[in-house]
Parts: sequence; C-alpha cells; structure tokens
Amino acid sequence: MKAAAAGAALLLLIFLAFLAAATSILTGYGTPGGVACAITTPTMSSTTGEPVAAPATVRAASAPMLDGEQQANAALIVQIAMERGLPARAAVIALATALQESMLRNLRYGHLDSLGLFQQRPSQGWGATEQVLDPRHAIGTFYDRLVTVPRWEQLPLTRAAQAVQRSGVPDAYAQWELLAQRVVDALAGTCVPLIPGEQVAAVIAYAHAQLGKPYLWGAEGPASFDCSGLTMRAYQAAGISIPRVAADQWRWGPAIPIGQEQPGDLAFFRMEGDGPGHVGIVLGGGRMIHAPNQRTVVQIGTYQRGDLIGFTRPLLRFANSEGDSRGNSRTGGSG
Repeated sequence: MKAAAAGAALLLLIFLAFLAAATSILTGYGTPGGVACAITTPTMSSTTGEPVAAPATVRAASAPMLDGEQQANAALIVQIAMERGLPARAAVIALATALQESMLRNLRYGHLDSLGLFQQRPSQGWGATEQVLDPRHAIGTFYDRLVTVPRWEQLPLTRAAQAVQRSGVPDAYAQWELLAQRVVDALAGTCVPLIPGEQVAAVIAYAHAQLGKPYLWGAEGPASFDCSGLTMRAYQAAGISIPRVAADQWRWGPAIPIGQEQPGDLAFFRMEGDGPGHVGIVLGGGRMIHAPNQRTVVQIGTYQRGDLIGFTRPLLRFANSEGDSRGNSRTGGSG
C-alpha cells in the first residue's frame, strides 16, 4: 500500500511538472530544467535588430498541444521507466512510439485487433484485451520487449521501436523523436544525447518542416529562409552549430568525395569569389532540400547539376570534436 501511495505521489509530481513546462516544451522555447540539452532553439534576431520568435524544435508538422489524457499518459511512460531504473532513452523511444501509434490516447480500436497506447494486439501475445487497454500494463510490456533488443540504447529510434512494434511504416516514428525527447527532458530532469543517425534525422526533419516557406535573402526563419539560413537552422535543431553563410559552411565541414555523399551532408554549388554561392541538404537518391532563390520557396530538388562543387559532412567534424573533448579518438561518418 505504501508503495502504491508513493507511486501515485510520484505520478502527481511528474504530472504537475509537466503542466508547468508543457507550453515551453511544445512551442520550442527554453531549456527544460535548466539543463544544457543537445536540442535547443537559439534566440534569433530579425534584420531590423528586433527579436523574432525562435522556430519550434523539430517535431511532426502541426503537432497539437497535448490535452489532459495525453499529458497523463506521457507522465506515466516516464514514471514507469524511472521505476524500472531504465535510462531516459527508453522513455524517449516509448513516447515517440505512442505518439505515432495512438497520439498518446488509450484507443479501444485499431487495425485488426490492435488496441491501446501502442496499438498492441492481444492475438500477438501482448496480453488479454483488458490488459492491453490498461496503460500501465501496455507501457510495461513495451519496456519488457524493448530491453531484450540487443544494444537498443545505441540504435536509432526507428530501429529500436520497430524491433518492438514491427510496424508497416517504421520510419514514421522518427517524426516524433525530438518532441518526445523534449517532453522526457522536462519530466525526467535530464537530457538524452542524440546519436549520429538520429542527428541526421533531426537535420532532415527540420528541413522538411520548412518546405513551402518563402525564400528571403538573409533570413534564418521561422517564416522564411535563404539557403544557408536553412542549413544553419537545420543543424542547430540537431544540436550542432555551423557557420552562417555558404562559403564558411563549405570551409568548415570535412569534404566528402562526390559519389560518397549521404543523407544530411551539405551539397554546394556555384563557386564564386569567396566560395560557393548556394548550399542544400542531401536527402539521398540525387535529391536535396534547399532554398533556391527569391522567386521560389524551400523545396526538394536535384543536386545532380552542372554547377555542383562538392559535399561536406558537418556531423563528422562534430563527432570528432566531441570525441576530442572527452579525451577519446572517435572517428566515423554520420551513420
């Protein structure tokens, strides 16, 4: 009985903490708990020197504010991870998965016999119907299976979640990762570092969220961008600071031979007096996201064009600098 009361008190404290922090989390302002997090939304200034709104940290397009049911379920996901002594990374994976599967609602319906927060199927061994519809049971069984996945803590979120869920669209979990991380940061009072594969996802997710926004020379968002303003903000969304203009970005990132480019790399074009005049973010398959010019908007286009200069991989420099700062000799690509 005492344990149950203590658990209820902990849930109440977490829920109250969530209510206090929810607005700043979901609009992308502030750093939860005063902790220096990997994902931040830096203060920006307009061209007139007046402050402008910081862009929301990467999340699914038009992510809604969480209502009472969603807040309670989010708090329970974090609480159960804490009760089990799991790292905060487990809660990030679980929260992103529940956002994708049910929008953090305890659904009594789904595809075939899928039910509950994680759309678990009684016919597939997740428990009886009443158990799957019990949030505590559903969260617990999700964690039970997650911790049996080899090296789950180091896997990209999509792979860890897919190993548990076996979804038909495993890549969809990625769109919720950074929102889930910020919620967990606030509730658990910690920050969960991104691993390289997730940093690539963060860069690309941010850029995707800007599609259709107008080009404006010198703009850094959130309403409009120029080419290097877009790339700079996309990398900031992954916790990496790169220079502001294309020419400096070209000199800053380690060069990657043409033909060895990977998603998240920067593609540079049109060599001018002091360096490239244009930059975009590689998606793969010869495609990139970029802000071309004042007659267009942020869009997806080809980087296989005559004025292509080459590629750089900012994540490689970041990984090496992180290793040096910790006394390690880490090397490697962006994963």
